[in-house]
Amino acid sequence: MELTIDKKDFQNVLKKAIAATEKKSALPILSNFLLEANDEKLTVQATDLEVHVAVSVPANIKEEGKACVNAKRLTEISRLLPESEVYIKLENNTLKIKSGKTKYSLPTVPPEDFPGLYPFPEENAFVVSGEELLNSIQKTLYATSKEESTYALQGVKYKSIKTNIDSVATDGHRLALYKLEKKGNAELDAIIPPKALNELKKLLTGLEDIEIASTQQYIFFRTKEWLLMSRLLEGIFPNYLEVIPTEFSIEIKINKKEFLEAVKRVSAVVEGDLKPVKLRLEPKKLILRAFSPEFGEAIDELEIEYEGEEFAIGFNARYLIDAVEVIDEENIIIKFTNPNAQTMIVPEENEKYIAIIMPMEVKD
Repeated sequence: MELTIDKKDFQNVLKKAIAATEKKSALPILSNFLLEANDEKLTVQATDLEVHVAVSVPANIKEEGKACVNAKRLTEISRLLPESEVYIKLENNTLKIKSGKTKYSLPTVPPEDFPGLYPFPEENAFVVSGEELLNSIQKTLYATSKEESTYALQGVKYKSIKTNIDSVATDGHRLALYKLEKKGNAELDAIIPPKALNELKKLLTGLEDIEIASTQQYIFFRTKEWLLMSRLLEGIFPNYLEVIPTEFSIEIKINKKEFLEAVKRVSAVVEGDLKPVKLRLEPKKLILRAFSPEFGEAIDELEIEYEGEEFAIGFNARYLIDAVEVIDEENIIIKFTNPNAQTMIVPEENEKYIAIIMPMEVKD
């Protein structure tokens, strides 16, 4: 293997792949990159056996070949190279790197020991917009469960519904749903782990189209520049459509920024993960209140168009903040049924995103 490559391209490709390596594995090979030079590009692969990433960048290939080298060391070296051009050559099982007058010699391990990628299942492929896929991750991942006992709920469910894909996450107390369009007849029904989705966020620019395909155990995301393969989560995901209300007794429109800031202000007096805040609707106003025996009370008030009867409901402020922060529009709609039932939060116009939050008891 022998090639020259632009330093920024080299740094970027290693940066995109490094998070998929396994730092503390019983298998030392997983702490390495697999470098492959061919077809006028350098491809870098990394895996922890759960997520496998392959990222390519243009390079001037003088001799094709493969090398397996420590990922952390190579990434650190790439940040320190002095010149814009980097020369790389595999020589007697040693990877030689030269930039300007700086030279490195790194030991390698046999590339055939590196776990291989499974073939992309072409027959099951369909296409989605990179921007929409990125939205589906950013607007649902926050609602996944952090409890080890709820294994299936730790991931995001992607399920074909006619010409759309529902991406949905829930931890049992809240739910986030985003609908994205697909091109192609292939279907998908998979629970994708958070690590894979976080890796996808780093790879997506929002401008490209993404090919997606799955098997019983794995899901694949592919563009011309990269491929990500991930093992799927097993387990039963609840029927999320059953917990989305279809009728509401109260609906209010409110400015997103004003609502967020008010929730953050009042919840500042409460410590811990559980941040109880009470919302009270009165004619022409929404009153927010939080109370802590240790740190005191906070009350805030927002003007709204509301002429109904008084209505009060309690929430975990963190859930409200998470659900609203990912909305891009200026105004949001909050829909209530009763103080003990799920509440829905949606953007004023975009019907692709829905957030459901279960209420909690907040004492006066």
